[in-house]
Amino acid sequence: MATMLNGAAVMDAALVLIAANETCPQPQTSEHLAAVEIMRLQHMIILQNKIDLVKESQAREQYLQIQKFVQGTVAEGSPIVPISAQLKYNIDVLCEYVVKNIPIPTRDFQKPPRLIGTQR
Repeated sequence: MATMLNGAAVMDAALVLIAANETCPQPQTSEHLAAVEIMRLQHMIILQNKIDLVKESQAREQYLQIQKFVQGTVAEGSPIVPISAQLKYNIDVLCEYVVKNIPIPTRDFQKPPRLIGTQR
């Protein structure tokens, strides 16, 4: 988790990837959502990947699982985009959404860097 948080320290947004052919949440999905909350990321897109491997009814059922999972978290209300990375299904929609809706923050390089400490 510490390595993931160090990487998340420089992120402006998050793409949370959830496999459509697995139950939600998986342990790593919970960890990634916790990291997003710790880093206070305001912009997030949930990607329901591998929809080419499941029936439409399964994808819809998992969509509801995802909504329930993120309820009450920073991810609540984030768009859930069904994709197939393998077949490039909806990747154009994802790219367009990112360009139009995720702002590039102004950087103040005079400010001290954000550091994350961990205890072992």
